[in-house]
Amino acid sequence: MTPELRKEASELLLHKRGIRVNVQLHVIEADEEVCLRSSQQVENRLFALWAVSQAAQTNQTQHFADFFRHHQLWPTLSEHEADFLCQTKPNEADRERFSHRRHAWHFLSWCAGLLSKIDLSNKPINSQETLLLFPSIDEILNNNSGDYTSAKLPKLPIQLRRKDQIMDWSDLLYRLHWAVRHASLNQKPSPGNIDGVMVREWHQAVNWMCCYDNEENWDLVSTETTA
Repeated sequence: MTPELRKEASELLLHKRGIRVNVQLHVIEADEEVCLRSSQQVENRLFALWAVSQAAQTNQTQHFADFFRHHQLWPTLSEHEADFLCQTKPNEADRERFSHRRHAWHFLSWCAGLLSKIDLSNKPINSQETLLLFPSIDEILNNNSGDYTSAKLPKLPIQLRRKDQIMDWSDLLYRLHWAVRHASLNQKPSPGNIDGVMVREWHQAVNWMCCYDNEENWDLVSTETTA
């Protein structure tokens, strides 16, 4: 699909859902201009997002920090993620912010073929089967010895989705995120009853997945929506 046809398809989908479309937004890159992340890069990022989101939701940063150090996963964390896991008592704002990383984890799990379906409904994503592919949360949280040998580090069965499927989402999320921001700036509800936080996290995840602006630092991956 050409960038122009992909733009038209995204705009039509948004229009059908009653979501405002900014026709001035440019087309995104053609498929052949984009290089996706490797399976290993995706696996590393999935573990990082899983860890910080679970640490935030359970309020047990120390256990996840120890687990990552034991399995030599610390280099997979971004600077902000590492700082968060180093906090013994993170504040509520940080806990909320990193809890939202579960949305990015969901999106990349779908990119990796670990999650069968994602959509823009307001229903929570059922990620229980995907969680079973990751280390046991109970084993991590109930470990008081600091020896995480029993909490195995699995090899994720990653099968990356086709580039065109990911690029379809890249285009759609770019335009949808603009609509979400436009509504927020005008103090209106998020369009289409869609979770605006989820859209932001998915947009960052898909831009990272597509190596947008060749940015390697997760913390700096752009989610710009300017025309």
